[in-house]
Amino acid sequence: MKSLKPILYAGAVVGVLDITAACVNARILAGVTPAHVLQSVAGGLLGRGTYNGGFATATLGLVMHFAMALTVATIFYALSRCFFSLPQKLSGLVAVGLVYGAAVFAVNNFGTALFLSWVRSLYLHTPVVFKPPMGWSQLVIHLFCVGLPVALVMGYYSRKPSPHAALSP
Repeated sequence: MKSLKPILYAGAVVGVLDITAACVNARILAGVTPAHVLQSVAGGLLGRGTYNGGFATATLGLVMHFAMALTVATIFYALSRCFFSLPQKLSGLVAVGLVYGAAVFAVNNFGTALFLSWVRSLYLHTPVVFKPPMGWSQLVIHLFCVGLPVALVMGYYSRKPSPHAALSP
């Protein structure tokens, strides 16, 4: 139960920062609306028909986005507990966060996108399509709106003393 709070908090922070940055980025670079961005997320499962779904597919995209944000936070939490301990200095947390953001970007582009294309091909009978990686702006978003906040939130909770620590002998 103790692990749930930092995961939920990090997932919420990442979810809000990432989708906000993605919507601003898409508006500036392509002139598309936030609803279109959310529908694009749902398009990972629904294919091109997602843009005809209106509010329903945008809502599905938002739910999928926050599910991914919680997954990213959960994976970071598990990695930081099983394979490495978080640095105590802020500079170390920043470095770990940026590396994790780059890793999430790579997995999204080279793993998740290809996997979802394959899944869609099974039920929509569409070809498996591999698009080239997203642009530099998406990498920057993943570095500063995904990896860094997760590391900072987890770093905060790993240093935060337990309220029961004073009671222990």
